[in-house]
Amino acid sequence: MLKKTLVTLGSWLLGILGVVAIVLYYQPQNFGPTLQAIGLSGITGWLLLTLLSRFCAAEATVAPLAALGFRMTRPDAFWISWLRTFANQILPLAGVAAYAHLVRRRTGIAWSQLAALGQPQLLLAGAAIALVGLAATLLNTNLLRASAYGLLLLYGSIVVLLLALSTGAHWLLDALPRSLAERVAGTATALRSMAKSPLLLSKLLFFHAAATLLRGGRIWFLFAGAGVSLDWTELLLVLAIAESALLLNVTPGGLGVREGAVLGGAALVGIAAPVAASVALIDRLFMVAITTLLAAPGYAILRRPQPV
Repeated sequence: MLKKTLVTLGSWLLGILGVVAIVLYYQPQNFGPTLQAIGLSGITGWLLLTLLSRFCAAEATVAPLAALGFRMTRPDAFWISWLRTFANQILPLAGVAAYAHLVRRRTGIAWSQLAALGQPQLLLAGAAIALVGLAATLLNTNLLRASAYGLLLLYGSIVVLLLALSTGAHWLLDALPRSLAERVAGTATALRSMAKSPLLLSKLLFFHAAATLLRGGRIWFLFAGAGVSLDWTELLLVLAIAESALLLNVTPGGLGVREGAVLGGAALVGIAAPVAASVALIDRLFMVAITTLLAAPGYAILRRPQPV
């Protein structure tokens, strides 16, 4: 219990220190005026893309459950995604536990079957981010120059890992320590099982990629409000780098990590750091606000008995 408490406090402290460091070092430019300039239309656009990304995430939950013979409604999956995010804002990876508990409660799926779905879903979400990152890197090679090689290696490795696990990954399992190999083997088995359902893996990759693009694309409204004009290839690169922060879930909700990733992506396309810092912090403010606002009604809805 004490260890868990220390981990929670440590992760919060790390995230807060990250945000404080960004504020002190980059000195966000015109935070208040930028927030005003975004206006109602910008907030509406941000909210619309956020909600659409959640509908895609809901589909990524419903599809594999249906393949196993379990029925979950899309509204239930939608609200579960918000509670998962809310839990993640409290403790890193707590959303996984909340997600598992709520899915099991609404479907009656066995823990063993649910566990078999969990790791592949995380890997598929990471692979979707990697595919978006590969596309963004290839479209911006002239801009990235030498940096493109590192990004291609990172994103390409994730995609290769997915392909390897979905086809057995015997060479990978032999190279890993035994304890880690056993866990990876379970993920590989689950992926091969999911691959037996026609087009399921492709469908899941599509929904995860769509959620990534929508979730990351909402920052376009914030940059536009800050007076920054981005073409679609530059936007794709910024959102790919920003969404890559999800691969490093070490602080609550990626606090401090995502903001740093937005700054990194913005720097690659020549956006001034103070402006990028304002956009990253406003995006965080909006996300915390909407997640907190929707957590209570989501919890109330999911506590209701299932319709017969």
